Amino acid sequence: MNSHARLLGYWSFDNKNDVGRDLSPNKNHGELKGGAEWIGRGKVGGALKLVEAADSYLEVPHADSLNVKDQVTLMCWVQFANPGDLTGTGRDMSLIWKNGPPGDKRFLTAYALRIVRPHTKFGSFTFDATMTQGRAAAADPDFLDAADAGKTWFHVAGVADGTKIRVYRNGKQTAEADQRGEFQISEHPLTIGFDLRAAKAEARRDQLGYVDGLMDEVVVIDKALAPADIKAAMELGEKGDTLESFQPVFAVEPEGKLATKWAENQSQEVRSERAVHKRAIP
Repeated sequence: MNSHARLLGYWSFDNKNDVGRDLSPNKNHGELKGGAEWIGRGKVGGALKLVEAADSYLEVPHADSLNVKDQVTLMCWVQFANPGDLTGTGRDMSLIWKNGPPGDKRFLTAYALRIVRPHTKFGSFTFDATMTQGRAAAADPDFLDAADAGKTWFHVAGVADGTKIRVYRNGKQTAEADQRGEFQISEHPLTIGFDLRAAKAEARRDQLGYVDGLMDEVVVIDKALAPADIKAAMELGEKGDTLESFQPVFAVEPEGKLATKWAENQSQEVRSERAVHKRAIP
């Protein structure tokens, strides 16, 4: 793990009164759109509830802090309301999407975690990126079974290390592809649970990318996490712990001493968010 990793965005969805709050130092706070709302039954504390029929998602305004050079790690937990979306012809679903220019079919996204309809050449969970040498994508080849996917939380990660891009599902690598240069710079919003690539009036419903279900613990990091770190992040969620104690990002060891990467008030802010959440859950 690169000791200089920086947290670019961390949406824990643990604050009922400020659902889109970013707990990273960059404060890339998001705005609820459509019927998006908070729910107290997340994988870790609260979660973002998305309803496909209500066109719901979270939109994070563009910030330069969300652009990356040649490395990135995207992670989230997701639970699908309709597992049938993952089988048969299915439909597109965009989990994390740093949007490209509207209408530019050659620049759909700077980086994204998504599901591409299973009847295409792609598999289920896919890491997609537009890079200086072209588009790069790695797709989990194992299609999800509707019976297994029902009420199941999936931990999904996409990692680019400058040479390869990889997909992880539940802590295990499931796909790999060659990286094609550096990431294109995006000056457009980051969206969670949707993407802005197609105007609603011009696209079929199954291409719009809305997620129908719950999302939790969404994170964007500017460096590639090692496989062991991806697994460790997943195991924290399985225990019901937030990424606050995830040392590969929240702490480094300069000169043999543990030092937090956040400003001192940031860890206190996370603890405060957790305290608010615990009081808020019915």
